[in-house]
Amino acid sequence: MSTVLIVGGDQIDGLKKIVSEYGQHEIEHWSGRKAGDHHKKIPQNTQLVVLVTSWLNHSFTYAIKRAAGKRHLKIVYATSLTHARQHLMKLLAQDSALLSGCRKTLQPYIVV
Repeated sequence: MSTVLIVGGDQIDGLKKIVSEYGQHEIEHWSGRKAGDHHKKIPQNTQLVVLVTSWLNHSFTYAIKRAAGKRHLKIVYATSLTHARQHLMKLLAQDSALLSGCRKTLQPYIVV
């Protein structure tokens, strides 16, 4: 099963609910505040990365962006959890097959 990686933010229950509504139950969350978070690798089965940038420093955001780009993962950028929920709902409504578990190569999708 594929995973959605959420980086940043504290209260991500709203994001988890949105992702679960589309049948995805594997969600990994990195707060971005722990020293060990900067050394983690994106899980191999990840299909979507959600970055809540107001909670992250620039170097960590850049490292995640670069790692996700190398693997052609879709990325949702948002400045707050509210914006992340809105952008995530929009993305999943447009591309409901995104979280279906298929492993085709996806081009990066950036929401500003």
